[in-house]
Amino acid sequence: MRRVALVLATALLATNAGMTMADDQMAIDSVDCVPTGEMRGDAARASELHLENCAECHGATGQADVIVMHMDEPPKDQSDAEYMTTLTDEFLYLAICRGGIAVGRSVVMPAWGEHLTDQQIKDLVAMIRDFSGT
Repeated sequence: MRRVALVLATALLATNAGMTMADDQMAIDSVDCVPTGEMRGDAARASELHLENCAECHGATGQADVIVMHMDEPPKDQSDAEYMTTLTDEFLYLAICRGGIAVGRSVVMPAWGEHLTDQQIKDLVAMIRDFSGT
């Protein structure tokens, strides 16, 4: 009985905090990297994530203005509005969640679905869109 009460209390606290049980699960576990709903999250929330995980290859402003020794060719410029309009938000989500190879791009782009939540990926999509204004 105590265990049931503890589980219920935990669920209630998570609900009261505005979280669902899937909020803290990695995207691969919670949605199997299937993009659904609104694809653009909060770009401001993604700032630290981007600097920690993406900027090394894509640059701090998405311009790929960095030297990446392990790549045959650098990533595309995410601030190029003309190029970015050719990519859907779902494409960006899949590229982040499942990696470059899953969308026919570089094998060097890792899959982040086991490390980021669905919401974190959507926040990154919003930030990437901010780079190009698209």
